Amino acid sequence: MVRRLRLVIADNDLAALDLAVTDLTLEGHEVVATATDGDSAMAACLTARPDVVVLDHRMPPGPHGLDVAARLRVEAPGVGVVLHTNHQDRAVLEGAAALGVTYVPKGSLRHLRRAVLEAAGPDRPRRPG
Repeated sequence: MVRRLRLVIADNDLAALDLAVTDLTLEGHEVVATATDGDSAMAACLTARPDVVVLDHRMPPGPHGLDVAARLRVEAPGVGVVLHTNHQDRAVLEGAAALGVTYVPKGSLRHLRRAVLEAAGPDRPRRPG
């Protein structure tokens, strides 16, 4: 069985956003909203209540991906979070780990697909494969 998940995808790089949307849609997931900044990502998650949100870390102006993840842990704790970013430093990695957020560096769609499924957890909706 393949999981069909409802996703929000947020990235300020429109090419990266389009690539993630296309790839995850082709995997059978439903992208219920997209965003190009942290505030819009947060609003989309609170409105759409996806299974998983895929967040870039740097999305100026406004809050970064880890800031959005921290707010989601409080305001929408059932939403799985994947931090999908080129930004790699110790503070981001430690912040993601402290929040229980799945961190995936950009560059491998296969790793992103796996991370989305893992972030959803075992009790998410499934569709026939």
